[in-house]
Amino acid sequence: MGIGAETAGGWVGHRRLRGAVPSPGLLAAVLLALGTPLLAHAQDAPVGVAACSALDPAARRALPSTLLPQGYLRTAGSQIVDQRGIPVRIAAVGHFEGFPQPDDTLAAIVRAGFNTVRMSWVNATLPQDLERFDPVVEAAARHGVKIILANHTNEPGHGPQDNWGAQQKNGLWYDLGGASDGTDGGGNRGTTTDARFLEDWVTVARHYAGTDTVIGFDLRNEPLAIRGGSTWGTGDPKTDIRLMYERVGNAILAVNPQVLIIAEGPQNYRGSAAGVGPAPWGDLSLAERAPVRLTVPDRLVYSVHDYPPYVSGARPAGGPAKVAAMNRTWGYLVSRGIAPVWIGEMGANFDGSYENETVAESRVWAKTLVDYLNGRLGDQGGPTFRGPEQGVSTNWWLWGYRPGEQLVGTLDATGALRPAQLAVYRQLRQHALCQDIAAQDGP
Repeated sequence: MGIGAETAGGWVGHRRLRGAVPSPGLLAAVLLALGTPLLAHAQDAPVGVAACSALDPAARRALPSTLLPQGYLRTAGSQIVDQRGIPVRIAAVGHFEGFPQPDDTLAAIVRAGFNTVRMSWVNATLPQDLERFDPVVEAAARHGVKIILANHTNEPGHGPQDNWGAQQKNGLWYDLGGASDGTDGGGNRGTTTDARFLEDWVTVARHYAGTDTVIGFDLRNEPLAIRGGSTWGTGDPKTDIRLMYERVGNAILAVNPQVLIIAEGPQNYRGSAAGVGPAPWGDLSLAERAPVRLTVPDRLVYSVHDYPPYVSGARPAGGPAKVAAMNRTWGYLVSRGIAPVWIGEMGANFDGSYENETVAESRVWAKTLVDYLNGRLGDQGGPTFRGPEQGVSTNWWLWGYRPGEQLVGTLDATGALRPAQLAVYRQLRQHALCQDIAAQDGP
């Protein structure tokens, strides 16, 4: 049976709640009225109708919304929280092109239940990318949507030789000087030094300083730990991406101190736990021993990506082996309250439209990952969440209609949401304290 709203781990449809985020005092009152811990485990939700109905209308209107609250976010232990310290959950969707009609697109994104959009930029095209972002950021502010910007590669992708720009083949965050051979590893002459990489991020940070719609900067997409590529904790400034995150993150915070700094683990770093079992794309197993240290300590979010076998090549798709790999490579950061982790990309088609997709494997992948992110696999060493704590934040890849591609997008040819995908990512939204109020989310 496919993963659906009633079949995946007993999940029941989340309901959108409109209104302001409650104050800590009101939150405490709500928790007391409903009984704590409210969200100790997914199987404890949803809260009973009688308990929710006992709240007065003002208390109901003050419960958390699917959308994120106004203002910047920060971190507290393993949680991402708002300005009042109330846990929130980023439910993002990825997009890498411009929005010809940003208001229409963002309205559709909100209807789909997302509260954030992750957008990518490239060093060689930064001026054009900022021009592309600005109308989207303006429209996002009107719709209550947050934006996370991600540096994808130094050069635009051109074809199979450079992986179409999906990942930079030299494994580094720069492609000129240092440990590079003067190219991006995909046949393109390098244009971005380590120093320019930092300068470009400072330019982005200055451009959006004071714009609380832009809440986070994902410093580097999918760094690769191939020979000569990124390392973690080695102390070599030419390859140690942890040092880059500190250097660039602190430069950003010097001009834009409110944003989240997002640090992805390198992929397939053989010096640690990766390569043993179905590890996610991004190994953070060394982050506790060699953490990223920022001048503003409550701004750091670590990140990994996770895909089913037809995208990632990692098997088994789910089950205990995958859970154990997630525990080793990043889950411990959440379980031990060290730092939040954001799944910066995840997604699948669930329709077999791409030649290598086995739908059954994709469903197993989704069930294991959703259960893990929602705190249902604590008995296997995964994270759990109590009281008002939120599950692990995510980014679904990708918005739109992309027929024939490895990931075909959230929309079908008519512009409707693909139901098999919706049934999965709708389980990754913010938990509301009451789930019997207002209309059920849906396409």
